[in-house]
Amino acid sequence: MKKIATQFAASVRILAVAMVIANTLCAVGANADTPGTQGSLAEQELRAVEAQLAQALSAVDVGQLSRLWADDFVSTMVDGHVVSREKRLASLRGQKPDPASSLIGTNERVDVRVYGDCAVVLVTSSWVSNGKRVGDPYQATHVWAKQEGRWRLVTAHISEIHQ
Repeated sequence: MKKIATQFAASVRILAVAMVIANTLCAVGANADTPGTQGSLAEQELRAVEAQLAQALSAVDVGQLSRLWADDFVSTMVDGHVVSREKRLASLRGQKPDPASSLIGTNERVDVRVYGDCAVVLVTSSWVSNGKRVGDPYQATHVWAKQEGRWRLVTAHISEIHQ
């Protein structure tokens, strides 16, 4: 129990630091878009990269994920442990995608909030096989930053939605 509490505390600290960083990035570029502006170019770009992210995760496309994830990407996984970009990519490299698999990650809802050169995106997604949901859906909070002219995922926090 103490180990879980320690991991939870570490996850909370890392998420707090990530949010401070995201807030700082947002403050720097806050004049580009109005938060939540529907149909803005940035929102369209972010919806597109979220779709690319879902596709890359479904296909276990490590090359595409490495392009989408920032160099300092960090993720808090469903079980609360925190994973760096390199550790997550290494883990995925060990997986062999099954070409016969019909398991696909789908985004059911994508809510975008743009703050200049950064954005917070809330994504509800599920794994689907042959048109039917497999397991419970997930809720992710993604923080994106525009770096060198393209959106890159800086941090993610993923929670399972128990139904």
